[in-house]
Amino acid sequence: MRIENTIIHLLGFPGAGKYTVAQEIVRQAEGIRLVDNHLINNPLFSLIRQDGKTKLDPRIWLNVRKIWDAVADTMVNIAPREFSFVLTNALIEGDEDDRNHMEKMRSVAEARGGKYIPVRLLVTDVDEHIRRITSASRIPRMKETNPEAPTRYATREVLKTGDARELTLDITRLGADEAAGKILAHAAI
Repeated sequence: MRIENTIIHLLGFPGAGKYTVAQEIVRQAEGIRLVDNHLINNPLFSLIRQDGKTKLDPRIWLNVRKIWDAVADTMVNIAPREFSFVLTNALIEGDEDDRNHMEKMRSVAEARGGKYIPVRLLVTDVDEHIRRITSASRIPRMKETNPEAPTRYATREVLKTGDARELTLDITRLGADEAAGKILAHAAI
């Protein structure tokens, strides 16, 4: 399958499986580049104490946004138009900075003359979410591993974009290959 000039934006809480699903999307479709949030975050996380459990200094996100600005500029002004991208972000409903970031990624798709496909990935079972977020495989990528986080997230919502193309997918019991297939079928419409 080939999807051209499309941004698939995977939104979900830490530990939901965004990166795993994104990798599967890249495997199943030609011409898609993966821009995982930790590709952006980790150059900065490597400079501070980031153990996956300690609360981060909020100033780090100002610098993360600067890297995203460079990525967005590259996607708009340098990357070939036929390229598609799958992005991953933990964006929360009610957070103005998160909404602004989503809007920026939507504007990148528009500036490229392409499609923006936001996908909300949900894990609706707290025990399953705890199992995922505490996986040892998350530690080398400097991802959140706090077992208390899914309980906190249970009172919040993944950002709702209001976009007509938005897809909400409960991946609690869905394999990454099946989730990727559903997302790619949705993006092809």
